[in-house]
Amino acid sequence: MITELKSVRDVWKKMPTERHARLFLENAIWGDDRFFPHCGSLSSRPLRGASVRPGVYECIERECRRQFTVTTRTPLHATKLDLRTWIPAMFLVLTSSKGISSVVMSRILGVNQKTAWKLGHAIREMMDDRQGIAGRLSGVVEVDEAFVGGKPKFRHGVKNKRGRGTGKPIALVAAARNGQARAVLIPNARGRTMKPVIEGWIDPTSALITDKNPSYGKIGASFASHHTIQHNKRQYANTKTGAHINTVEAVNAVVQRALIGVYHRLGRKHLQRYLDEIIWRWNHRTPESKVRKRKSSSGLSTAQTTTVWRPIPVVDQMRGLLCGAVGRQMRRTPSWGLRWP
Repeated sequence: MITELKSVRDVWKKMPTERHARLFLENAIWGDDRFFPHCGSLSSRPLRGASVRPGVYECIERECRRQFTVTTRTPLHATKLDLRTWIPAMFLVLTSSKGISSVVMSRILGVNQKTAWKLGHAIREMMDDRQGIAGRLSGVVEVDEAFVGGKPKFRHGVKNKRGRGTGKPIALVAAARNGQARAVLIPNARGRTMKPVIEGWIDPTSALITDKNPSYGKIGASFASHHTIQHNKRQYANTKTGAHINTVEAVNAVVQRALIGVYHRLGRKHLQRYLDEIIWRWNHRTPESKVRKRKSSSGLSTAQTTTVWRPIPVVDQMRGLLCGAVGRQMRRTPSWGLRWP
């Protein structure tokens, strides 16, 4: 069983044939209980013969008798690519701090850009926590809106609006201080729009922290406590209550860095998928205590303990990604777009 992957080269070294990659996927998706993705039956048998493709199984239920493979009804459904191309693609997406463009991925994997673009979106499809497996945020939770987009072009004599005055897509972001976060696109930043989303995300026993946006006033009454920070008055933290929204602003900063440094432009059509990718990487980290020793001017040595968040092992991320892959088909359209059957 593969427990660690350090590089793309390491993937190809530990999976010298497509059979090794298929066994890795079967273990990640099915575990010890192989099931038929159409009827959910746990009774199946492998098919063997000169004319049978490797990895084909048949459901032995009398009413079914259909054939399937590990990629059936997943984003890998009907793929013509070697499975050893899919796993390095997952490795690249999961280990890139701000994401990876389809142009760069195509050069590394040796496929064309359109194929790499589809690979990236298939992986992001599995990152959507539509079943709510991650559960609700709890403890101290910070909420803020992010206006996603680059700076407007400079024109002499024209003053460009900022924040809520722009027509940029709005992402509602929540981040708990225990390392978990959520993000979703919303049509506007009104209270009646954000209230059901926030209440669905956050446990009512939590402490909510926001800025002074009036829309959060009534929303805060649904939680154990509600503290605010007023940035327009240069208030960034309240030492008495411990209130600040630095955590959620760090999530927003990752979104902006991915936009500026990797993707350059994120259209509204697929923006939610890129948010899912960023939030996935944020949620799959683990805290690590680090002791730093410092010497004062008098020569005295002091130890300071800080918390550093490290990504969990990439193989564990892959298993978490693939265990929910069944039922998430994604196909090409004739115009090279994407469709969901």
